[in-house]
Amino acid sequence: MTIIDVRNVDFKYKDELVLKNITFHEDAPVITGLWGRNGAGKTTLMKLLSGQEREVSGNLSVLGAHPFNNSVITKNISYLREDHYFGKSWTVKDALHFASLFNENWKQEEADALIEQFKLPRKKKITSFSKGMHTMVQLVIGLASHSKVTIFDEPTNGLDAHARKQFFQALKDSYEKDPRYILISSHHINEIEPLCEKLMIISDHIVQFHEPIEYFQTQGVSMMGKIEDIESIVDPENILETTHMMGQSKVMVNVALTKELQAACEQNNIQLEKASMQDFLVNITS
Repeated sequence: MTIIDVRNVDFKYKDELVLKNITFHEDAPVITGLWGRNGAGKTTLMKLLSGQEREVSGNLSVLGAHPFNNSVITKNISYLREDHYFGKSWTVKDALHFASLFNENWKQEEADALIEQFKLPRKKKITSFSKGMHTMVQLVIGLASHSKVTIFDEPTNGLDAHARKQFFQALKDSYEKDPRYILISSHHINEIEPLCEKLMIISDHIVQFHEPIEYFQTQGVSMMGKIEDIESIVDPENILETTHMMGQSKVMVNVALTKELQAACEQNNIQLEKASMQDFLVNITS
């Protein structure tokens, strides 16, 4: 069964276009990163997939059915928002109890193990927690839900380096034991890159890219040398950014890092290196 099937979907808030002609599908478990600038439409897409919003036009299917107001399907969807709501009087124990009621595949043993690993006090009110601890509760619920579709929105906000490492390892372990569709929205793409098998880029209200992570790991290079030498090797139309200093030019180019390119740069005394994925994505969505 196809897990996600989105075809020609538009969405508007009042008269403001948020998503336009969105089309993509997934028919197998995969960890996908979701990246885009503020206002690109990431949150709206996550709400559509989790059944919290309904498209204006087009067709959207999750786990073989439309998710909007569909309690049968949404028991198999977990959407952990950046500002996920917990009741004012809720403790960690309360949050896990309610999560278990609304997630069909809930794994209490995994939740208990993660609570111990993250050192979360079960009986304290979540409202008294730091941002990082609040985030950890969300991560426990997202992982222990074992939902067939799990969506994390900025899952590392407020976490220190040690906690981020713990979460990434816990996610890997959970996914290996039970492969499922996991979508991770993050501004910090270099951080989640090692986890992701695919990457989806939203820009100008459309899905600009939805490709295996290997595409982005090879695409986008930084070159330094004389501009005329650089333009003799690469099409100037592929140059995304240029800075000049002391007779030299440093450019970012939307091409793949290949052996042929490396050889050409050596012959023309041009310094060549892979551009960081974060810088490359910023430039291709400018």
